[in-house]
Amino acid sequence: MNPSFLFLALFWASSQLPDDGEVVPSSFTKAASSSPYLVEGSLHFDRGTEPGIWVPPGEQLKFKVHVDLGVLGQASAGAVTMSSGVEPFVSSLPLPGKSRETSEDMAGWVQIRAQGKHLGYELDHTMTTRFLPQDWPRVLSSEVQKGSENRQRELKLGPGTDEWNLSYRSDSHCHSCTRREHFVEASLPWNKDYHCKRCKRGEHRLWGSSRERSVPTQAIDILGAVYLARSLVRDGADELALCMVQKDRLWDVTLKQGRLEDIQVSGGHVRCREVRLSVSRPEGEPSDGGKFSGLFGIKGDLKIWFHETTGVPVLIEGDVPIGDIIDLHATIRLEGFEGTPEAFGFVE
Repeated sequence: MNPSFLFLALFWASSQLPDDGEVVPSSFTKAASSSPYLVEGSLHFDRGTEPGIWVPPGEQLKFKVHVDLGVLGQASAGAVTMSSGVEPFVSSLPLPGKSRETSEDMAGWVQIRAQGKHLGYELDHTMTTRFLPQDWPRVLSSEVQKGSENRQRELKLGPGTDEWNLSYRSDSHCHSCTRREHFVEASLPWNKDYHCKRCKRGEHRLWGSSRERSVPTQAIDILGAVYLARSLVRDGADELALCMVQKDRLWDVTLKQGRLEDIQVSGGHVRCREVRLSVSRPEGEPSDGGKFSGLFGIKGDLKIWFHETTGVPVLIEGDVPIGDIIDLHATIRLEGFEGTPEAFGFVE
């Protein structure tokens, strides 16, 4: 088995609600009290239905990624950082000669960044979701991968006239452009220079046209779904059904609380509540025959262990397919944290 291919498969990430109804405007509020379960200054993104999404103002969680190789034990496959922030909202850049308009509106963002290097393969993959106090887009999700391979994706979600809309675009290697810097010099004098083919250089990729469609009201991307699961644990709810968007495809997702268990991390044990993310294709949604591919390339259902009271994620588990036959179990375990709620900590 090629370890570099294993590393690639682990981090190859692509990417609620009730039926469509009246579009309810989302609103943003900041946590005013110093609750031990929320960091003061956290931003609340009101989805128009409970629960909402709470964005911590300066949280950073660091994880180590391992895969189970059976009798060979576990292999380290890189590091992941999950972070979030709250900042003043700027709707657009000012026109030349004009000053930027001030606003009291705030925006929140959450991000996952995977980094690693193994046997010559380098990866720096960042997924970012922004929750914006405006109609369009209300949710802006982006992916940027750098290193041995380069690619970009962008997803926009927000209300339209009667329902919510989705706009998705991605880049791809240019096929037949006329830019001379994309040509390979011929090695023999009687041959002609030719356009490169499927190279991995980021500067040789071009944005494609956007694909648009309607989506269920208040559909969310995968990072938004993870933060909804945090709210589920904090609120003590047993189950939540939602519609999740991956690229321009829809998935029905059920978040369901499971057992309580002490999870070992660097520094001690954290008492956690298990939440399972069960994924299925909605009725009428086109099927490509494949399973859902979520965080870190994990296929199908996903299991996340959250701190029992604050909802801070501590352990993520799932199966990573290697080829068409072999599935390897992957664990993403918390190694360090800062900016977490006061109530988060180790079991004494």
